Amino acid sequence: MKKYIYLLFILFISLNTYAQQPDRAPLTREAVLEMSIDDLADLDLEELMAAMDLMGVSSLEELIDLLINRNVYSASGRDESTMVSPLSSSVLTREEIRDYGATTIEEALRLIPGIIVRQKTNGNFDVHLRGLDNLPAHNMMLYSENTNTLLMIDGRPMFNYAHGAIVWETLPIGFEDIERIEVVRGPASALYGSNAVNGVINILTSKTTSQSPLASGSVQAGNMNTYTGDLSLRKSFNDRFSAAITTNFQMRNRETDKVNFFDLGEMYLQTGENEYEPFNGGYLPINQYQSLRQLFQGHYFTLLTDDVDKLFPDPGLGRENIGVNAYMHYDITQNSSVDVSGGYQNSYVNSSPVGDLPRALAGRKSSTGYFNLNATLGDLKVQTNYMGGVQNFSTGETGFKIDMGQFNANAEYDFHINSFNIRPGVSYQTLYYDDTPYLETGEAGYLNAKRELNTLGLSLRMDYMLFNRIRLISALRTEKYNNPDKWYTSWQFAGTLPINENQTVRAVYSRANRSSFIVNAHSNYTWDRTGRTPPNFVHFNGNPEADLLTTDMIEFGYRVRPNNRILLDLEMFASKTKNFGALMTDYSGIFNVMELVTGQAQTPETHVYITYNNMDLEATQIGASFNLDYIISEKIITRFHGTVQQTKLDNYSSINRNEITGQQLNTAGEELTNLIGGIMAGQIQPTPENLQPVTSDWQPTNFEDGVKHKNTPSFWGMAGIIYRPTDKLTIASDAYFYSSQTYQTINGDVDIDSKFILNSKVSYKATKNLSVFVNARNLINNDTPEFGYMDNIGALYLGGIQFTF
Repeated sequence: MKKYIYLLFILFISLNTYAQQPDRAPLTREAVLEMSIDDLADLDLEELMAAMDLMGVSSLEELIDLLINRNVYSASGRDESTMVSPLSSSVLTREEIRDYGATTIEEALRLIPGIIVRQKTNGNFDVHLRGLDNLPAHNMMLYSENTNTLLMIDGRPMFNYAHGAIVWETLPIGFEDIERIEVVRGPASALYGSNAVNGVINILTSKTTSQSPLASGSVQAGNMNTYTGDLSLRKSFNDRFSAAITTNFQMRNRETDKVNFFDLGEMYLQTGENEYEPFNGGYLPINQYQSLRQLFQGHYFTLLTDDVDKLFPDPGLGRENIGVNAYMHYDITQNSSVDVSGGYQNSYVNSSPVGDLPRALAGRKSSTGYFNLNATLGDLKVQTNYMGGVQNFSTGETGFKIDMGQFNANAEYDFHINSFNIRPGVSYQTLYYDDTPYLETGEAGYLNAKRELNTLGLSLRMDYMLFNRIRLISALRTEKYNNPDKWYTSWQFAGTLPINENQTVRAVYSRANRSSFIVNAHSNYTWDRTGRTPPNFVHFNGNPEADLLTTDMIEFGYRVRPNNRILLDLEMFASKTKNFGALMTDYSGIFNVMELVTGQAQTPETHVYITYNNMDLEATQIGASFNLDYIISEKIITRFHGTVQQTKLDNYSSINRNEITGQQLNTAGEELTNLIGGIMAGQIQPTPENLQPVTSDWQPTNFEDGVKHKNTPSFWGMAGIIYRPTDKLTIASDAYFYSSQTYQTINGDVDIDSKFILNSKVSYKATKNLSVFVNARNLINNDTPEFGYMDNIGALYLGGIQFTF
């Protein structure tokens, strides 16, 4: 990975030596609208006056007012100021991300209201919007992944449909690609399709204009062998055509090369022949994995049957990834344009597992490429894209390496009738995952075939201005899935009312649903546990007709701008979510009854059948958020946000899958004992009909209502300040805080303490083209874990350069 760093340094030196800074192109209105407060500070007096003249304002304060009330597209599908946006939405610009010093896109999301960000290993994060994380609880770590937020890049879904979730390290883009990040909080499937249950994160890439620098980028290095960098080359050839190439990389080590193992009960480390030491779970060097044993009925069973070197080629690695992207833009006419982009990424991380493993760490590798086309032809908007490649969700484990492909296409048309806007649309998605190319003869995978999911969507958005004052918005979407073979309808009804030019109130009622995932619908896996503790075989089966998770929400909001330096946004929300599902035990039993009775076998052969099924569980969440942007002066900019919430569960059972399996096997064992006793007493004849497998489908019958969900913190938020004492020096600091929580899994509960994370970045502009900086993440080294069973997360100290030509 260091070769990428050397490449960036060589390129920087070359550009510094040979490239001549072109004359700054004349300012345009579009270029001014894309500027940050930083960019304004870089303008000389003549350019500043020209910018004010272009925007039709007479003072610097009015110009700042335009920039603080940024436009947001994702909230309603049209470009509009955040002040009048009908939904709870936020915008984060690339300049703000750079100023505050975030080292990944995930970390930058801490700057946005409503988003919970917790680091697992160095550079790998858990990201949730408003909560509902780790539901249903008391299950595999897979169910803590975010399956309720739709992530997009320029409207292109970046979602893992194999297991459901966002695989952040597979994003091909870096900070040099980003113009801004838009976040819409609350159900938004009616606008963007399934999986926008809690909201949408839409990353919009930068457009190359005559104002764009020829080359720009940054590189930094720090402790834990951490290196990050990105670079962009941009050229506007004429008023119509522009192109860009970008690249980015990251390399990060963990704070340890040990692996955390769950306490599965009766665990021991073999220290010699017939010598064992008790082990109650915790971190172990990877070379001791092969020494782990579990005691069952007087016998010691091994926990490892795989090649440890294939499981963990580099257990000390946190994250390693590289991405390359290319963009082209062409204006056909004043109202028509085409954008084409494509790229590739390769990544490897050690993070939380998606499988049912005895440890809390697994390797994950991906190599994918994409193509995206966006076309605007007057009032018609068309987008189509494809992503494909190879992903290995658990390195070294059979059945987790797969080929994948995803195709999306959608079209929308705007009809304008006076103050009434109507936008019908159609969309289609087809995707596949296939594990068969990577299965040896006789091996069983998780899918054992090429599995597909298809979705056809029809949508209609309507926007009407009533009495030239009250804005009414409705959006309807109905989608036909192949799994389940049903139509699902989502909606969004919103209204905004300006109290005056500085105050707006809004209300929203919406419904959204999640899509099906490949594992939920098409699991077809038999886990042969020969040589391990019982059960001997575990059979996983999907359920293509399971109902889709659905959320209904009502929300009220209030925005006020008391002056052109302050913007305050308040929102209150309440939601109800149903149709949760999980891979749960259907039935278990003993299948070699005849062999046991006739003496051909001495030990029972136990089988467990697990199927993805819906639950009666329902989650009710109420909460509120605030966001305050305050420009104290041209030199001091502050932002604050916070979210408070409470989630209650109805029809809740704390009994996990393993406990259900244990009860079923105990019941089957009792039936077998009774059967053998009846045969010995002569009451039952040992006929084949009487010696069938004995099974149990026992399920819990006691459920609770009003149970507090402990995994989502009750409060989280941040406070940040950017201070520019001179034109050359920028000092930025932010503090992120979340309250305590409890991570509940199938292997036990982990209490996670509240945490205060202080970050700071100091940047000095050495020349017009070069800035140097020092960057401290978690400055005070509060090294408590942020996620259950994962690494201690301490301080990261970096230094680097940022350049433009």
